[in-house]
Amino acid sequence: MPTMDNLTENSLTRRHFIASLAASGAAISLPESGQAEPALSAHNEANGLAATSRAPHAPIQIVCTERLSAAEAEQIRAAGKNIQLHLLGEASDPAKLLAEAEVILGSVDARTVLAAPKLKWVQTWAAGVERAPAELMAHPSQLTNMQRVFAPVIAESAIALLLSLTRGLAQTSIPAFGDRKWVHPPGSVVLDDLYGKTIGIVGMGGIGSETARRLHYGFNMKVLATDAKPLPRPEFVAELHDPTWLMEMVPQVDVLMSAAPLTKETRLLFNEAVFSRMKPSAYFINVSRGGLVDQNALVKVLKEGRIRGAGLDVTTPEPLPADHPLWTCSNLVITPHNSGNAPIRQKRLIALVAENVRRYSSGLPLLNVVDKAKGY
Repeated sequence: MPTMDNLTENSLTRRHFIASLAASGAAISLPESGQAEPALSAHNEANGLAATSRAPHAPIQIVCTERLSAAEAEQIRAAGKNIQLHLLGEASDPAKLLAEAEVILGSVDARTVLAAPKLKWVQTWAAGVERAPAELMAHPSQLTNMQRVFAPVIAESAIALLLSLTRGLAQTSIPAFGDRKWVHPPGSVVLDDLYGKTIGIVGMGGIGSETARRLHYGFNMKVLATDAKPLPRPEFVAELHDPTWLMEMVPQVDVLMSAAPLTKETRLLFNEAVFSRMKPSAYFINVSRGGLVDQNALVKVLKEGRIRGAGLDVTTPEPLPADHPLWTCSNLVITPHNSGNAPIRQKRLIALVAENVRRYSSGLPLLNVVDKAKGY
């Protein structure tokens, strides 16, 4: 990985930047460059970032729909050139701000998009864009997300869910603790180990790759994976194929993990057919989106003992109703979609926003550009 001394505008890739966020949560500061390079401007235009009608030295009008501390707002303003940042929640005339906005930071609804005729770029606060309004997805503006920014801590949660099942914490030890009971041996619960086992990961974006790396190097697990994008195979992954390999991969793994985005192609991807091909001793983990899973099929295989257990950080709907059958599965652990939460989250998020503002103001390609047609 390049050092701070030899990083340049062109060598600071998303991989380098996200790696720096994972390590420290701080943004990388680079020397300001001159005018945007023609090739980079052409790159932006080719990827949906139309040339602005703003005069060359006119301020870039940016509206943020989220709450920011004074320090966060200053970090974003200072990151780019000629930036005017406005907080929509503090505006006396929000309509006027949106009418002049070239950039919107934060969540947007259809009304916000339609109220911004000069809009060129939206930086969403979310990693997934499946809930983005149709008006935004059809708009010619560029859309960037928080892909990979939350991945380090979500990977830790994925592993925590898995360990809580393999070591009987969820099924026996934690309930027994509440009852002040010493339960040994743990009845019918099998205490598994992960050493030398195989995990199959669907989706090798930030969450999938972070989890794979940690399980391979930390637990000596063999990693198999699928991804819709043509990606180079990391050294810690034994096999990486396109999504058509899923049904061949499933019977080989001891853990099946969902880390894919929710799109029309992936909705209910984990269904009766997939669960039926899993080993009876295998576990299922989902930390991406609840809509990827046929929950009725999951309940069935869990209750029938056709897989050993499952861990979910996401469900459909959320919050999960108290009478939902998932709650009745003794070999299931559920967390309330909080796998991405940690104090460092906001620092990493603002660092990514500031870096993209720097890039935008210099005419450089943005990080985490969403392919609106594919939905990720």
